[in-house]
Formats: sequence, C-alpha cells, structure tokens
Amino acid sequence: MEITIDDWILDDSVEKSMKKLGLVPEETLKGKTWDVEEFRHNCLGGKGRAWVKREIFDRYPETYVENGGFVVDPFPGTGRKTIIYAYDASLWVNEHYHEFNWGVK
Repeated sequence: MEITIDDWILDDSVEKSMKKLGLVPEETLKGKTWDVEEFRHNCLGGKGRAWVKREIFDRYPETYVENGGFVVDPFPGTGRKTIIYAYDASLWVNEHYHEFNWGVK
C-alpha cells in the first residue's frame, strides 16, 4: 500500500520540527545595523561607550568600513552617528574577545 503526502505538508512539518529543535535561527543579524548602544549591550557585556571607543575603535582600525570592517563613522561629529553592521560585528567580537581589556573601565 502506498500513501501520497503533498510536498507542502512535508515541508511545513519539517520546518516546524527544525524550529522546535532550534535548528533554524529565530532572528538573523544579517542585514541589521546597530548603534553603539546596541553593539555594547549585545556584544560587549554592556561596557561603557568610552570603553568601546577606546578599546575597540581606537585599538582596532580594521573594524572601520574603509578598512574592510563593520563600523561606519566610529567617531562621528555633530549630527552624525556611528553605524555598526551587526552580523559582521558579532563575528569579529567572537574571534577577538580574548584580546580585549575587560578589566579596564
């Protein structure tokens, strides 16, 4: 005996199972941007703005977009703001967190 099941039923069932098992991210960082506040809270344990600028932006110019990084305008002037590409920033922090001066305020 052969049973026929529509593809859409199987696809839906597999998708639900993958989500239930945590195999599909609920939210992706690709295409999202953060400001410095979101970056420091999401990636840097809530370190202060001054710490982020000194310990990340000053020490790692490779993070600047013009150098192939993820930060646009790390030291903005009046009327401008820093833009951080969330996906690339989170990958970079994951690779470099052991280099940071976490004990410095």
